[in-house]
Amino acid sequence: MTQDTQTAAPPPPTPAAAAPSLLERPIVRLGVAVALLALLGGAALAVRASRSGGAKPADATQQRSNAGLGAIGGGAPVLKQPAPDFALRSADGNVVKLSDLRGKVVWVNFWASWCVPCKRELPDIQKLYDEKHAEGLEVLTINYEEDVATAKDFFAQHDVALPILMDTDGEVYDAYRLRGLPDSFFVDRDGNLQAQQFGYLTADTMRERLAAAGIQ
Repeated sequence: MTQDTQTAAPPPPTPAAAAPSLLERPIVRLGVAVALLALLGGAALAVRASRSGGAKPADATQQRSNAGLGAIGGGAPVLKQPAPDFALRSADGNVVKLSDLRGKVVWVNFWASWCVPCKRELPDIQKLYDEKHAEGLEVLTINYEEDVATAKDFFAQHDVALPILMDTDGEVYDAYRLRGLPDSFFVDRDGNLQAQQFGYLTADTMRERLAAAGIQ
């Protein structure tokens, strides 16, 4: 008697593992990460450029013309001590150095055309300059980070004819440790800082500060 034999069916084939997608491949992911970092870096630079007004570095001619200008020496202003020296080009193109004015009482005033308190006090500064110049008063108005045309136009509009010095990169402003405008410093005939004012000056306070520096 013949016995039927059953042959076991072979197991079904194991499905092949799916190939990794393009983005799952390590080398591709690395490339994507690098590209994203480059994009973010470029965006950051663009934002910085827009905030700075897109200013370009000064050319070689401009750098040479400004050589030796700015803050001279170091240290913040300290009452009863020599005023920090500086040399700046005037709006008329001349170089003015603070220490060259020894023998005069020097009123150093920092300002800008957008500064509302500056607009209020500059006519009184002009009045005192006209009144006390013959007694040895010199006034140096230092324009903060604006161009010559803007500074001159502002003075013309407000009938001010004081000497303007151009602190185009804010170096002297920073050397004097300033944080706002207007600010004034009163230097005696020996070059020592005798009085200072951070913020707006009334006409009476101007006279008090001048008296401290030697102009009654």
